[in-house]
Amino acid sequence: MSFGVFTLGGKAFDIDMQLAREADGLKVVSGVRSTGPANLLLRFRMESELRLAFGPGGNVSPLRYASYSDGSFSRRTIVMIWGPDGLPQTSVEPAAAADDRDPVLPEQTRNTFDPTTALLARALAQEAAAPCTGSDQIFDGRRRYNLHYQPAGMEVLPAYQRSAYAGLALKCLLRFEPIAGYSRKYMENTRKLEDETTEMWLARPSGQPIWLPVRLRSAWMLGELGGHIQSASINGREVLKPVDPVAPPAPPNIAP
Repeated sequence: MSFGVFTLGGKAFDIDMQLAREADGLKVVSGVRSTGPANLLLRFRMESELRLAFGPGGNVSPLRYASYSDGSFSRRTIVMIWGPDGLPQTSVEPAAAADDRDPVLPEQTRNTFDPTTALLARALAQEAAAPCTGSDQIFDGRRRYNLHYQPAGMEVLPAYQRSAYAGLALKCLLRFEPIAGYSRKYMENTRKLEDETTEMWLARPSGQPIWLPVRLRSAWMLGELGGHIQSASINGREVLKPVDPVAPPAPPNIAP
């Protein structure tokens, strides 16, 4: 699956995710890269690998998560391994003390998901309303936060030149709640931007058994972010191809 994130009139980030079945679970490889004008202002690259297991009823649980990021402002490495007690053993560079942030306490990480597992658990939900209800407790190795979901009904997304999907989609409202591990500068200067509700649309293209994020709208420090799915393949078969470009309105005739 590939996803494009746009702001200030152009693409800012490319996101790619590849899933592969293993004996009793999944291997997920993801990448995020800045692109276009945003790359000049905010160069960023992140690569991650996740291994998770299937449990009773098809539930998923993370086993090992590793990520490496490099950007204009920082370089970070995170490795998390979950034990039977539900607590992830975490190795992080730089450490919290060197990163101007308070550490996340071990008891705050019990029964949490990494961000990728949280997304996949909702993508694999069987009931129609399940992807947009309840809350996720998330720990990404440095920060602990909750995501609260609320369904907002079905909508028909029109064809759009930046999106590979058009059709019926389930609209979700997301509210972000920081718990621990955030830098003091973030809490002072940036936190209030994320008080605004994020909107996300999920769809099951062509009757596929997985919910795919097909559209996203949110706020960030440079303005509004808009995300659109670019392509998707399931079991080696392409299920979302780029839609035909939507032509802009023809300019009015101008007399010489």
